[in-house]
Amino acid sequence: MSHPFTWVPGDRARHASQDQVPSFSGNEFPPDITVTTLCGQRVTSATGDLAWLWKTCRTCDERTREIVGLEPLAEIERRIGTNS
Repeated sequence: MSHPFTWVPGDRARHASQDQVPSFSGNEFPPDITVTTLCGQRVTSATGDLAWLWKTCRTCDERTREIVGLEPLAEIERRIGTNS
């Protein structure tokens, strides 16, 4: 399923962006590209297996959930009694 955003590791977190991915790079941003994220930051994209293991930006996660119509994390946490 295609979404109007792309996940991108940058600045030691996994962010989401609605910037257009360069056509030559497939479905992810190449390294060292400045990307505007859904949380409002401008980050430099990173690549590699380790970068994909960085913590997910909470604000980007919430925004992507809104975009695709998923329940907000705060609602899930409230329901199961946890808080991150």
